[in-house]
Amino acid sequence: MKRALLILVVLLFPLAAGTAQQAAAVLSLQQVIDAAIAAGDDNKVLAQHALNVARNALTLSANAGYGETLLYGDPTLQARMGGSSGPTAGVTLAGPLTSVAVTATPFNLPAGSYTGVSSIPASAVVGASVSQTLWNGYPGGPTQAAVDKSLLTLQGKEAATDSGKLTLVYSIKQAYYTMLAAQRNLALQQQILAKQNELLKQIQAIYDLKAASLVDLKTAQINARSAQVAVDSATNDTGNARIALATYMGQPIDTPFTVADAPDPVVPVTKVEDAVAQALQRRVELKQLALNIKSTAVDLALAHGQSTPTVSVTGGVALDVAWTQTPTAAYSVSAGVKVAMPILDAGAAQSQVDAAVRQNAVYAVQQDQQQKTITAQVRSAWQGWQLAAEKLDLAKLQADAAALQLQIYKAQFASGTVANQDLLTAAVNDATAQSAVLSAGSAVQLAILQLLNVMGY
Repeated sequence: MKRALLILVVLLFPLAAGTAQQAAAVLSLQQVIDAAIAAGDDNKVLAQHALNVARNALTLSANAGYGETLLYGDPTLQARMGGSSGPTAGVTLAGPLTSVAVTATPFNLPAGSYTGVSSIPASAVVGASVSQTLWNGYPGGPTQAAVDKSLLTLQGKEAATDSGKLTLVYSIKQAYYTMLAAQRNLALQQQILAKQNELLKQIQAIYDLKAASLVDLKTAQINARSAQVAVDSATNDTGNARIALATYMGQPIDTPFTVADAPDPVVPVTKVEDAVAQALQRRVELKQLALNIKSTAVDLALAHGQSTPTVSVTGGVALDVAWTQTPTAAYSVSAGVKVAMPILDAGAAQSQVDAAVRQNAVYAVQQDQQQKTITAQVRSAWQGWQLAAEKLDLAKLQADAAALQLQIYKAQFASGTVANQDLLTAAVNDATAQSAVLSAGSAVQLAILQLLNVMGY
């Protein structure tokens, strides 16, 4: 009892000097999960995907400058060469496949004006041009492919993070229900100890009256001592369970707390086939394989695209206004189309296609194997849960029978029609049966947690 009282004092000891009046905390399952996740949650990696998205976005740039062109030699040839001098400015809006540019020369002085060769007046020129690639092997171009792949990579990292969190939560729940079972067992063993001590007093009293043998007394003493050992063992189990749970929460191992009562976990389906179907939809391993297949499909599309033509179109318009007393203007409109066709690449594109096809074949095999493995895991966990539930039902029946037997022997003991050893044995059997029910109930809880885990919850 001294050790039990010491444990009680530890449970009621203040959490810290600043909270001297506060008793040991009683934590719910959700509080424990939140504390553990807050202590060790992984941050999702977004930087690379954000960079790829930025590279695939439109950019806007501006420029300003001044140019000078001087012509020498034959005047006729100089006139053919053209050229101009003056300040320039422009704005360009560009994307991976599209470019729009606007340029302006407010004072355009034709080359040769300083030598008197050119008689063309100064002018202002404003122009706009557009360039658009219609197809270059991949919808949206290589930068869009980079965005698509980085998004799949990001989703894979998010899935891995979710998987890690599920694994952590599963471990926390295991530790929580283990501590809850330990607390319940400690309370039960303390009740059994009190009953065995009371029975020992009764046997001691009738032994003193010469109505019980020394064997009866020794048996009662052994039973009481065994009950005390069971209390000490349950106290140790509770302490170890508390240390494990405190470790998950990132708390000192000597932090005093208890866990609140919690309902048994619930299986969301009633048939093993439904459990398998949910697992195949939820398990992260299959999600990551699906993302890998999509990523390889991007590589395959890019590789196929290297063997296809690149088609682009261009267009432009310009306005030229002469600086004269009677201003005149000229316009120009241009348009063009260009097709670039790869002719020889030493088989590089086909090699990339073959590599992507082989990789997808590997992923397909892995996907099939993973589906079979997950199916087997779910069926095994389901059978384990069903068996644990059957054992619990049996333990409850045995406990009911032991309780009834004890009641009968107590009544007979009071009337003096049953042997002392029979009563002592019935009391031990009743205690053992109650402990078996508690243990079987804990096994059902852990079996359900295991089933939920392999189902992807």
